[in-house]
Order: sequence, then C-alpha cells, then structure tokens
Amino acid sequence: MKKLRKKIVIGVFISSTLVFAMTIMLFDLSTIIHINQRADSITGLIQRYNGELPPPNEYAKLSDNEKIHLYNYDEDSPYRIRYFVADITNDTVTADLEHIAAVSYTEAEEMAQQALQRNNRIGTIEEYRYRVTDNRERVIFLDCSADLSNMHMLSLLISLIALAFILMITVVFYFLSYRIVRPFEENARMQKQFITDASHELKTPLAIISANAEVLAYKDGENEWINNITEQVTRISELVNELLTLNRLEEVEVAVGIEPVPLSDIMNKTADNFAEVFNSKHVLAERRIEPQVVLNGNPSQLERLVSVLVENASKYASENGRVVLTLKKEMRYTTMTVFNTCEIDEEADYKHLFDRFYRPDTSRTSKTGGHGIGLSIAKRIVTLHNGTIEAVPGNGGLTFHVKLSNKMKAAKEEKHGS
Repeated sequence: MKKLRKKIVIGVFISSTLVFAMTIMLFDLSTIIHINQRADSITGLIQRYNGELPPPNEYAKLSDNEKIHLYNYDEDSPYRIRYFVADITNDTVTADLEHIAAVSYTEAEEMAQQALQRNNRIGTIEEYRYRVTDNRERVIFLDCSADLSNMHMLSLLISLIALAFILMITVVFYFLSYRIVRPFEENARMQKQFITDASHELKTPLAIISANAEVLAYKDGENEWINNITEQVTRISELVNELLTLNRLEEVEVAVGIEPVPLSDIMNKTADNFAEVFNSKHVLAERRIEPQVVLNGNPSQLERLVSVLVENASKYASENGRVVLTLKKEMRYTTMTVFNTCEIDEEADYKHLFDRFYRPDTSRTSKTGGHGIGLSIAKRIVTLHNGTIEAVPGNGGLTFHVKLSNKMKAAKEEKHGS
C-alpha cells in the first residue's frame, strides 16, 4: 500500500501543479492581450492626433471602446507614456524621440525598417507595440516595458504563492493518504488472510481424500474413477500451493535474501529438465544464453521465475514448433526472453496474462493443466527484483520479455557499505 499512497501523493502534486500552471498561463495571456489592446488604442490616438497624444480636454471626444483601454488617462498621461514616431520619406527614416529616451536614433530607424518589412500593420518588436499608418509613411512605437515588467513581477509573485499552495496541499494529502488508503489496506489484508486460511483449511480434506483414494486403489485396484479423483486432488493441491506462494510474495515490498545468483546455470538446468517435454511434442528448443551471467537476487524466487516461463512455453508451444530461450546482461538490466510458437488470439488482451486465472480462449485452455497463477507469481517476482515483464505476440508465437535490475545489492555488500 506504500505504492498506492505514493501514487496518490504524486497524483495530487501533479494535478495541483497543472491547475496552478494553467491558471498562471491564462493570467499571463489575458494580461498580455489587455496590454496590447491598451497599446493599440494609444498608438491609434497618436496616429489620429498627428504623432502626438491628445490633451486631457480631448478625452471626452473619445469612443467608449477607446476609453475602456485608456483608464487613468489625465493631464499627466502625455508625460508618463513613452513613445516615438518614425516618419518615412523617400526611404529615409526620421525618428522623433522627444517622448522617449530609451532608444537611440539608429535603433529607432532599424525598428522602423523592421516594422515596414512585416506584412501586418500592428505588431510587437521586443517590448514595443507598433502601428504602421495606412500610407506607410509613419510608424508609431509605444514602449510597453513598464506594463510587461509589472506583469512579470505579478506573475512571479503568483507563481511563488502557487508553489507554496502546491507544497502545502501535497503535505496535507501525504498525511491524509494514510486515512484514504487504510480501507484498501485493510481489505487487501483480509483478502490475503482469507486466501491463507482457506488454503490451509483445504489442505486437510485434500490430504484425507488423497489418502482414501490410495486405500481404495490398494484394496480394489486402480480404475478410471480413482485415477480421476487422484488427478483432481493433485491439481487442487498444486493450485492451493501456488495461491499460498503468490500470497507470501505479495506480503513483502522488496526481495529478501539477496545474493549472487548464477542465472545462466539456472536457465540451462531448467531447459534440461524440460527437454523430454519438448521432445515429446517435437519442439525445437534453441538456447541463446549468455554464459556466466550472475545477478543479485533471491535464488529460490529467480529459479521459480525461470521455471514458470519455461514450463509455460513447454505447455503452450505448438506441435513441431519452436522455443527460444535468451539471456543477456546489459548495462542496467539483465534481459531474459522466452519465445514459443503458438496460435495467437487476435482478440485476446495479452496484458492480462499476468492476472490471476486469466486465460485467452484459444491459446490457454484448461486442457494444458495450468491454473492461471504461475504468470502472476512470475510478475510478482520480477517486481520484487525492480524489473519489468511483458507478453508480446508476434512472429508466429508469444514472447515473454523480462528485464531484471542489475543494481540490487547482495546482503554482504550492504553490510560492508554500511
């Protein structure tokens, strides 16, 4: 449940970050639109009044739309607003810098030429909003740096406040996650306890049934009915053991008993053990196992992982088919693949192969004798070893790709390092 709590906290952090980020982006966008609208209204007034701002007594003659964007316009506005006008005569640019000191004549002329080269009459060059007159004989530039600076400062302040809120929300949800997850944790614990108790309770009657079947076989001789009882008892006993194994694996968060494991030897030995099964089905078993691959992990769990995958391949490999076992050690991961030819069900979702009791209809039927638990055990073992496993159909069969982390430390190394 630690992973579930972690996912909840990360989800809240990401969600709140996205919400605040979108809010800040919308604020910046709306502010820039407002600044541009105000600047365009001012440059329009300067154009109307022949390169000068109108005096305050002319404010009453402006339209309502212009007044909206010219808030706080008074007798001091012509002294506060910084702008310059560039006149173009016979490709000669003459700049009037009476109302601004932030640009030189050369810079003003270059900006005017740049504005004339553009197709749009209204636009932005750096922190200046410009307007080109209809006859293209004048370009008006308005300095928006003060408004943009105020916007950036306000945006930064909002961002800092948003960051503080995100951190507070994340911390609050970190502590609330214990309460949120507790019902799920209790439910999972009860399910695991039920499986454990039920499995132990089943063992006794199964043992009695098996013993009685042996007595009947001894007294009356073996027959079809007794053999069927023995077969089904064995099958149920294997299922109970697999459920107990999976339950024990799910009770731990990390693999224990870590030590160097000769994975190459395990794969070769497992392949030898299933050689007769492959031969009986006329299956060609190929080995592409890199020699002397040693991986830090739990020996019994890794043996079980290899056994599950090879056994799975032996069960579902098609007659006269092919099985390929591959093992290769790379920089970060040790990669193991098990391929077997089989009939592929196009409608099956092979991501669910690792779910308990899942069987695609055409390729994994009860005729094979499996219980649908082995691959769940394999996935749990891979997870405990900080790895990944996936089933990929293709090339006339099914391939299980396993990646096991090379970064797991053996117990002796951990003790030495501490």
